Amino acid sequence: SLELVEAAALKQAIGEQFIESREPLLLCYDVLVQYLGTLACGDGFYPEQIFEEVRRTHCYAELTLDEWQEMLYFITSGGNALQQYDEYKKVEVMNGLYKINSRRIALRHRLHIGTIVSDNMMKVKFMGGGYVGVIEESFITRLEPGDAFTLAGRQLELVTIKEMTAFVKKSNKKNAKIPSWMGGRLPLSASLGKVLREQISQSAVANRKSAIELQVLKPLFALQKKLSHVPAEAELLIEQIETRDGFHLFVYPFEGRLVHEAMAALLAYRIGKILPITFSIAMNDYGFELLSDQPIPVDDSNVYELFSLDNLMEDIQRSVNSTEMAKRKFRDIAVIGGLIFQGFPGEYKKARHLQASAGLLFNVFNEYDPDNVLIRQAYLEVFSQQMEEMRLRDMLQRVQKSKIILTFPERKNTSRMNL
Repeated sequence: SLELVEAAALKQAIGEQFIESREPLLLCYDVLVQYLGTLACGDGFYPEQIFEEVRRTHCYAELTLDEWQEMLYFITSGGNALQQYDEYKKVEVMNGLYKINSRRIALRHRLHIGTIVSDNMMKVKFMGGGYVGVIEESFITRLEPGDAFTLAGRQLELVTIKEMTAFVKKSNKKNAKIPSWMGGRLPLSASLGKVLREQISQSAVANRKSAIELQVLKPLFALQKKLSHVPAEAELLIEQIETRDGFHLFVYPFEGRLVHEAMAALLAYRIGKILPITFSIAMNDYGFELLSDQPIPVDDSNVYELFSLDNLMEDIQRSVNSTEMAKRKFRDIAVIGGLIFQGFPGEYKKARHLQASAGLLFNVFNEYDPDNVLIRQAYLEVFSQQMEEMRLRDMLQRVQKSKIILTFPERKNTSRMNL
């Protein structure tokens, strides 16, 4: 039913020509490494000239001279971590001119120009060797060893991840996460989420002049208001319900699936600091749910603290498996940046071989060159793209200025807005 409200919001946004902004990517070091390699494959380049050219673009306007020097050092010697390996000494310097003289290196670089990377599927196997199925890499890498999830009708617990295989064992845990698939989680944008909140706020007073979708849903929202609450634009609704499955906490920010996924993990972590507790997490574009087998300690005394901006980055890193996520992201960066060769046409390497190579490089960089620009980019992209850290921060700022409504619908009269 909420899809009808989403349709009304979309119609309003189109009518008002409320065009969504598209945030440009910034400081994509891997693409810059590839560009420098392309220039070096031709007539070569002089760093002083190219630095000024690169700085004139929006993406690299904030590129510092130290970062530039680090990238030049990286393409000529492999950086601090790889300087002992001739394979990574791709560009030679002759009288100030940076140029690739090796035909082999130039050929491999040209084969990688314009590389497009995509999410991979990972095999799921029991520790004893039995095959369970496949699952999206972006989902499984968010889990910590010991986390439970469902797949192929089974309750499983993650033991470890090796290359492109997740090893699991059977689990009796009630709090299992439900896998999300790329086709079903294209999230709401910030712009559409804002209009959606406006439409829901107007739904309680829908009249003949209102959108037809809101008129149709008026009885539903009247029932929601009777059982719980219909949130206004400047309100955040939180519902706590007890059922035979356990204790449910429903939160409705209407910010999109990715923001809700990050917020759910963050909220679960912060509640866990108040009281040792485990959760099962579910989310969609409208909100998220935390389910536990014990009462969830959220009330008027601590609810604003739980949505605080204080220590946000530290709490995010502790609430998810950011290292494993960064390692997977680094594989794409390493391929684009030319650290990993995908193979010749018709003889491409398998994803598990690429991940093994990328994982080894990631560990080497982490140990011997932790400030490497490509490692920094991997973590930055995890927070900015996979977890939409800026939108999460904006949401928390909005919540701090909003009125948080806590309701406790009766079990037999479950709220109509439940996920």
